[in-house]
This record gives sequence, structure tokens and C-alpha cells, in this order.
Amino acid sequence: MTIDEYYQSFYELLRGAKTVGHSTYQVDEGMSYVDFRDQVCELLSRLSDDDFRTFATKLKCSKHWNVIIQAQVSAVNFEAKKRGWVCLI
Repeated sequence: MTIDEYYQSFYELLRGAKTVGHSTYQVDEGMSYVDFRDQVCELLSRLSDDDFRTFATKLKCSKHWNVIIQAQVSAVNFEAKKRGWVCLI
């Protein structure tokens, strides 16, 4: 998967989730933080090492830290550990 394909898949995931929250009880077809993070992990696992590093670097520079960014940061750290790397963010 390329970085562009990742972004396309991520936005499809985001549109499908409609809302993401830390609460385990979601209303209005929302998605829990853990479920969202796990799906982001699945997408990240398909990236090449170079694309993964590029994505992690861009995310590290993010100025906004809402629940979506928190889930992505967590997913990046899970994937980095899975690849045997030091946490990138």
C-alpha cells in the first residue's frame, strides 16, 4: 500500500466511523477509540518502511491532538514496536 492509498483508506474508515470516542459506549453509529486504533494499525501494517516513516514524521508534527490523532499516534507506536523499531512518536 502506498501512502496515498493509506490516506484514501483512512478517510473511508473515518467516514464510516462518523464519530470516535474514548467511551466504551458509543451512540449514533460511533466507533470506540480502541476499535478505530486497531483498524488504523491494520492500515499502517500495509505500508512500506519508507512510507511508514514518512507518515509517522508528518503525524509527529501535527499541531492538533484530538482523539483521531491520539489513535493514530498509538497505532504508529504499536506498528513501530511490531517492526522492531523504537517508538517514532
